[in-house]
Amino acid sequence: MGLVLKHIERTKSGGFQYRRRVPKDISGAFAKREFKRKLGDTEREALAAFPRYHAEVEREIEAARRRVKLGADVQQGAGTPREAYEQAVQRVRDMEAMGFNRADKLSAAEVIASRYPLDPETDAPIGASTVDAYAINLLRRGADKHPAPEPTLNDARRLYLKEHLRADQPDTVSRVVGLANRVIDAAIEALGSDPRLSSVTREDARKVRDHMLDRVKVTGRGVGGRVSPSTVSREMSIISAAFNFAKVEFGLPASVQNPFSHLPVARVAKGQGQKASEKRDPLPADVLAETRSRVLSKASVELALIWRMIEGTGCRIAEVTGLTVRDVCADGEFPYVRIEPNPVRSLKTESSRRVVPLVGDALGAALEALEVPREGDMLFPSYGRQRGSDAASASLMKHLRKVSADERHVIHSLRHNMKDRLILSEAQSLDQNLLLGHALGGVGDRVYGGEYARLKALSRAMQKAFGLPVRG
Repeated sequence: MGLVLKHIERTKSGGFQYRRRVPKDISGAFAKREFKRKLGDTEREALAAFPRYHAEVEREIEAARRRVKLGADVQQGAGTPREAYEQAVQRVRDMEAMGFNRADKLSAAEVIASRYPLDPETDAPIGASTVDAYAINLLRRGADKHPAPEPTLNDARRLYLKEHLRADQPDTVSRVVGLANRVIDAAIEALGSDPRLSSVTREDARKVRDHMLDRVKVTGRGVGGRVSPSTVSREMSIISAAFNFAKVEFGLPASVQNPFSHLPVARVAKGQGQKASEKRDPLPADVLAETRSRVLSKASVELALIWRMIEGTGCRIAEVTGLTVRDVCADGEFPYVRIEPNPVRSLKTESSRRVVPLVGDALGAALEALEVPREGDMLFPSYGRQRGSDAASASLMKHLRKVSADERHVIHSLRHNMKDRLILSEAQSLDQNLLLGHALGGVGDRVYGGEYARLKALSRAMQKAFGLPVRG
């Protein structure tokens, strides 16, 4: 008798997987469209794994529903009291522009209030929308006696998304916006309400941190384990950045301190260190050689070229898939690719903006890539798009997993291989950081020297790393 359980399906390879679409009512709270995880190769393994993972998914769905209920998810369009107040202020300004005097404003307030039943004792409209309630008070009493509500954490989030991350711009990376949304959603959930920024204490910040450390991973590597402290540190830095941005833009007094600033995470994580499965190792020589051979013989032309360029430059996969034809300079004295942000992909850090020499096989791959048929200006048309790096990574990982089941072996491991090559060839630390796009040291390192001199030095370092004749 076959295994019949809701959300379990048979894979093409004969195993069993859990597959469940994210419910429509909370789809805006997730960056993914479905929950999906392999449960095992046999019915026995699937039956054993199903209850735990199903329970984790149920908890994740329930938590998302609570966040949406709180009205904290910007993607769902729920406004804040402060935004409602601003809409009401704009109404009053429109009336003033039309010449409304004091008597006209009072009449307008009565017209709005007449839409609702009135409280016999206070004469306040019962059940009025937040915007209408603010408009009535502003028209009756004026802004001096009815000031704007204090900004909340949700207000900070919305301002940060709009002004800093430019969430409404088509070239903004949706994953970055989605992460900021989910992180602040989690903070509001941990606090049980949307707090005023001026009221958030250090104790509240610790409560948020502990809530985040207590979460269970339901996707990706290490499913079933706790979220790592390094992940929580990154998430807390997003909350802190949004708080700082709001403090300046909302003009909060100096007495309001950022309680999320420099909040310790790792040393209070109670031994919850980074799991071995979350670390990245360089690919061993045999794994690297076999995977490369497999990719070059079985993958598509573009995918094989992407592998060669990652392996030969140490660039991140998104940096390679997001290259344009104009980013490649393959005919000069020192060929290179220029890594710059563009509408397809942003860069991880400012230090990621750089030039990377093309030597050996990477140069050959770049030249071949320029000959790929294309309509637009992306170097890799099939992957030069939003989330294209994810698609390329998933495809390359399938080949890598045929060779190695070690979870520490991933496509990003190729950057570690490049780091090892540079170390073994005795490349200077500055050259290593410039090539890999890591943060630089002193001010002199960041600003001194022309591009030609650096490109020449980096080309020599790369040639040494690959055991090639050093030119120039």
